[in-house]
Amino acid sequence: MKGANFLSPRLAAVLSCVEKCGVLADIGTDHAYLPIEAVRAGLCKCAIACDVSVGPLKIAARNIRAAGFCGASESASESASWQTHGQIETRLGDGLAPLEENEADCIVIAGMGGMKIIEILTAKKIGAGSVATRTILQPQHDLEELRRFLHASRRIIIEEKLVRETARFYVIIVAEAARTGAEVATWTDAEYFLGRIEGADAVDYYREMQRKILAYFDEITDETAREIAKKRLEWVKKRIKERMK
Repeated sequence: MKGANFLSPRLAAVLSCVEKCGVLADIGTDHAYLPIEAVRAGLCKCAIACDVSVGPLKIAARNIRAAGFCGASESASESASWQTHGQIETRLGDGLAPLEENEADCIVIAGMGGMKIIEILTAKKIGAGSVATRTILQPQHDLEELRRFLHASRRIIIEEKLVRETARFYVIIVAEAARTGAEVATWTDAEYFLGRIEGADAVDYYREMQRKILAYFDEITDETAREIAKKRLEWVKKRIKERMK
C-alpha cells in the first residue's frame, strides 16, 4: 500500500491543495491513493472514491481495506468486492453521478482532459447552493477552456499550482464557488491561455510552452490560426521576461 511519501509528485501536489473538510470526493479515483492519504492526514473526516470502472475500484477497495478505512463489519468474503463502506466509501458511476446533492465539501478531478472535466462539471452541478464547495482540478490539456468555463460558471480560481513529474509539467487549478451576488472577475485572453503560474519552475514551464508553439508555427497555413499562434507566442515571451526579473 502506498503512503503519502510514495505518492507521485503530481498526486502529492493535488493532496497539498486539500484543506480540512467534512467529505472529500475523488472522481476517477483509480486506486484510491489520494482519498486514503487525505483521510490518513486528517484533511477530511471521510471520503468517497468514485470511478466509472469496476476494475480500478476493486484495487481501490483492497487498498482501502489494507489502510483500515473500511467498515469494521465488512467480512473477509467481501475482499474481492469493489464496494467498501466506512470512512472511505467506493462508488461506481460516471463523473459526479454517484454523489448526492451537496454531499461533498471538496471535489477532486485529476488526470483527465480539460474538456472531459468540463463535461463532468456540466452534467451535474457541484454542491449547488453550497459556497464552501472546493474543486481541485488537474487537467492534462485544454487548460484555457477550463479556466474560461470556471469563471463562466461562477467559480473563482483561487490558486494555480505547478508541479514537475519526470519530464512533464502539470497544472493544478483550485476553484471555489462564488458567493451569491459576488462578482467573479474575468481574466485577460493572455491570462486564460497562460494561467497565473508562479514558483521556481514557472520559467521552464513557459519555455516549454514556447517550444511547443514554435514547433508547429511554420506548418500553420491558415492566416487566422497563424495570427493566434503569433499572439500567443508574444504572450509567452513576455511572461518569461516577467518571471525572470
